[in-house]
Formats: sequence, C-alpha cells, structure tokens
Amino acid sequence: MKKASTEKGSGAMPSIRRSLVLSFAQKYTTLLISLPTIMVLSRLLTPAQVGVYSVAVAFVNIVQMLRDFGTSEYLVQVRELDDATARSAFTVTFVIAWALGVALFLCSPLIASFFNEEGLRLVLEVMSINFFLLPFGSTINALLMRSMQFGIRYRIATTAQLAQSAVTLTLAWLGYGYMSPAWGSVAGMVVNVLGCLSWGRDYRIRGVGLAHWRPVASFGVQKTFGSIVNRVGMSAPDFIIGRMLGFAEAGLFSRGNGLVRMFRENIIGAIGSVAFSAFSQRHRDDERPGDLFLKSITFVTCISWPFFAFSALMAFPVMRIMFGDQWDATVPILQFLAIAGLINTSLSHNSELLTATGRIGVATTRITVLQSVRVAAMIAAAFYSLNAVAAVQVPVALFGFVYTANALVRYSGITWRDLFRALAPTIPVTIATMIIPALVYLLDTPSGDNLWSPLLGSMAGAAFGWLLGIWLAKHPVWFELRDFLSVRLNARLGRA
Repeated sequence: MKKASTEKGSGAMPSIRRSLVLSFAQKYTTLLISLPTIMVLSRLLTPAQVGVYSVAVAFVNIVQMLRDFGTSEYLVQVRELDDATARSAFTVTFVIAWALGVALFLCSPLIASFFNEEGLRLVLEVMSINFFLLPFGSTINALLMRSMQFGIRYRIATTAQLAQSAVTLTLAWLGYGYMSPAWGSVAGMVVNVLGCLSWGRDYRIRGVGLAHWRPVASFGVQKTFGSIVNRVGMSAPDFIIGRMLGFAEAGLFSRGNGLVRMFRENIIGAIGSVAFSAFSQRHRDDERPGDLFLKSITFVTCISWPFFAFSALMAFPVMRIMFGDQWDATVPILQFLAIAGLINTSLSHNSELLTATGRIGVATTRITVLQSVRVAAMIAAAFYSLNAVAAVQVPVALFGFVYTANALVRYSGITWRDLFRALAPTIPVTIATMIIPALVYLLDTPSGDNLWSPLLGSMAGAAFGWLLGIWLAKHPVWFELRDFLSVRLNARLGRA
C-alpha cells in the first residue's frame, strides 16, 4: 500500500478537477457500454423476466450493504491510515461478505417461495457468488478512492463492464432469460477483482488482522444501518410492486426508472466518488468542506434540472425509441420519476458531506426518516395503481428536500441563504433550456409514427438553450467551460 498517497498533505494527491474528469470518463464509458446492452436486452427479455431479475437485484443490493459494513467509507475518511488499519478493514469485510454469501444462497428458496417465483431462487444462487469475490476488490477500490486514483479505477470499471455486457447479451441471445444478467454480473465481478489485483497491486492488503476492529466496527454499524435503510427505500418499488401488483408491473417500473437510475449512477455517482474523497481530504486538512458542497450543487443542478425537465417532456419518444412499443406503459412512470429526480438532485452528496465531517449519525438518521416516509407512501399508493406509486415520489421528494436542507443548516455550518444562492443560478438555465423543446412539442407533437423529428429537434433546441442560458445567467459552469475551451484552443495553436 502506498503510504505516501494516504498521508495528510501528500503532494501525490491528484487535483479535484482531474479526478472529476476521470470519474466522469469512467461513468460515461460505462454508460456507452451499458445503454446499448439494456436496449438490446429489453428486446430479448419480457417485462416479467426483467421483473424477476429486478427483484433479485433488489435483495442482493440490500445484502451488499451488510457485506461492506462501511469499511470502504471508513478507509476514505479516517484521518490517519496505516497498514494495520487497512488489514483490519479487509478482515472485517472478508468475514462478513463470506457469511452473507452463504446466507443468501441458503435463503434463496425461502425468498422464491414468498414471491411464488422459482426463477428468483436460481438468480439469487448465482449472484451469491459475487459475495465471495467482493472483498478482494472492495478494499483496494477504497484505497484508490482515498488517494483519488481515478485513472486506475477507470481501467478496472471499464474492463469489468465490457465483460459483464458481453456475457449478458450472449446468454440472452441463446435464450437464458433472466439468468443472462445474473451470470453477466458474476463475469463482471471476476474481471473487477482481477483488475484490482493487477492495476491496483500497490494498494493490495498483505495479510489479515483485527488490531483496529473496534473503530472500524463502530463506524461500520452506523454506516451500514443507514446504507441498509437507504437501499431498502431505493429497492422498495421492486419489493412492493412485485408483491402487490405483479412481476410484469415491477418490470415496467424498473424500466421506467431506468433513465433516472442511469443519471443517478453515471452523473451523480461520478461526482459522488470524487466529492466524498474531496470532502474527507478537506476535513482532514481542517478546511471548509461545506464551501465545496455548495459549489458542487451549483454544478450538479445545472446538468440535472435541465436533464430531468427534458426527460419529463419527451418521455414518450425517448422510451419508444430506446425500448420499443411493449414498454409504452412506462411513459407516465418516467415523467413522475423525472420530476422527483429533479428535486432529489438539488442537494446531491449531502450524505457524503455529513459522513466526511464525522456526522455519520446525523446522516444515518436523515436516511432512516426519509426512506421510512417513502416506503409508507409507496405501500399506500400500491393499493391504487402502478402510476400512483410513481406519482407519490414527487411529494416524498419535496419533503426530503426540506428535511435534508434543515439537517445541513443545523450540522454543517451552511445557511438557508447559502443553499438558495447556490441553486438560484440554475433556475434561468433550466427555463432557457426548455423553451425550444416545449415549442417543438406543441408544434410537432410526438406520436407512434412521429418519433425522431420532435426528439432530435427538441434535443438540438435544448442544447442551444442550455448554452445560451449559462452564458446569459453567467452561471459558474459557463466560466469553467470557457476556461476549458480556452486552454484547449491555446494548446492546439501552440502545437500548430
């Protein structure tokens, strides 16, 4: 393990801007690989088959919260890191992950019986293999994140995604149904671990130990509880819809949520990886991570608000072109979830800020309250319809915004005025972005026979409106974009 890169004030730490570029490169490359995979898979699998896999993944994701036990976040945010601490974190992760892998395998028949779907047992048994592989890569990944080595993470993630997509599509083409993505996930995990051991060899954990298990466990209990609650809330639609409305409906909701999930994982996730590392670094250096958080939400909302507003407006042509007419019922689902997504991304990475600054208990309490409200609202809505489950996400998101903002004001030194000043520049940008798409929608309304014309026209109009908006509003993104293009132009002229 490279100790120099983990010590306070190390000059080897890459810049935040470079780390963001690499993190975005990783996520966008993953998106370029996974999006065609999903589009093809949606035509090879039925909604019911997608629903079976979605419910299985929901269970696996919840169990994974226990598997990591917060050790990755602990390694990133701890002020002083030595080999003994890293070995303790790896050992705790190894023991828990293997125990959970065995438990998931043994419990899969019970889960399948509860949902009255034998396919769940088969998928869960295959995906339990991942738990026996995960410890060998997760600790290395955490140390790479702490040292902000996102170039290495990029190579690992891209190679793993290629392997996962190749295996998934090959098996789906051969008729393996919902087992295709299950075996694909195992293939991706194998390649991920091999990549960590190869490209991240300087960060390998050599040996086991429990010398520092107490602080690891203390942090892990709080972090794991919050992670489990959050994952239950995120996976609740699959559980609730699959149990109360059926697996076909669960598949519809999952596909309708696909665009929102892609944005969350590939945009918000890309920034989140760097944000947590940067917040932790600033906290370790006794600086003000709250200032960096305010800057981050200004930049995030400049992308997320226009994206989700556009997605809500053009949901029909987007879903029909991407997935085909068998998924038309997902259009209102996407519209409701896009509006909720716009609200939810307004205070992105608040948990990372609270955790990085030692407020893990506050972060856990916030997640518990929000997800409890969300689950209760969805159960009530499921008695009415699938669309009601999607629609209820909007008022839940509004409640979450107010509750989260109040927590930040109380515990992070950020004021309400700071939050509004950080969000205000994005309002005119979003309005400018949506003017032309709204006109296109009214004058060239999308239909089954008219998809590409309104979609391409509105996309071009949205891009023009966004650029015009950030320029007229003097949004911080405009200055970043201007400086970036200036540097690139000067470099090109210098080479000439």
